[in-house]
Amino acid sequence: MFRRLFSWWKEDILLKRALEQSAEAIDRAGRIFSVAMDVATRGQGTQENVYEMDKTLNTAQIEIRKKVLEHLTINPEQDVTASLVLITIIVDVERVGDLAKNIVELPGLARAVLDRPEYAGDLGTMRERLESAISRTRDAFVEADAAAAEQVMETLTWVANRCDAMLQAVAGDESLGVRRAVAYCLLFRFIRRISLHTRNVASSVVNPFHKLGYKPD
Repeated sequence: MFRRLFSWWKEDILLKRALEQSAEAIDRAGRIFSVAMDVATRGQGTQENVYEMDKTLNTAQIEIRKKVLEHLTINPEQDVTASLVLITIIVDVERVGDLAKNIVELPGLARAVLDRPEYAGDLGTMRERLESAISRTRDAFVEADAAAAEQVMETLTWVANRCDAMLQAVAGDESLGVRRAVAYCLLFRFIRRISLHTRNVASSVVNPFHKLGYKPD
């Protein structure tokens, strides 16, 4: 829904900056996810790094809301639906940061880095596809490319479905012990939720406001 509107928004100072900050926030969310996975599955980096990065997403959300509100105050009848979309998707982007904070806490729960070899391959594949999908979501959003957004939504659906399958595998793995089993279940659940929040963002390029987060018609 953004292709026609973007050309107008880029001429409005407030909305142009809000769009730029939204794109920057999507990039930042991808980096936070990567750092969180390094901490949880490789023992690299620290929780504090993720917490500090997440604060920048919180700030971006506040600033974007403020700019959109200022725009609507000045132009109350202009771009209302698209403004609502922008405010909605930045919530999804911010949630990626929150979930990344949840991910870095999992080694503490498991009392070990989550690096079991029997899960490393699937985690690596899901991580790679999700990192790529977040980057492609940013590009589709900036370019208002509906075809690219639909493709990335398919990838993100695959990640979510794969997480469901891995949850079943963990539930049946008696070798993990309680703490690691719970930690792995939560990890796959958090990855699934990140993929779905990202899919919501991608859907904003394809769907009308009332169908954000759903498959394109």
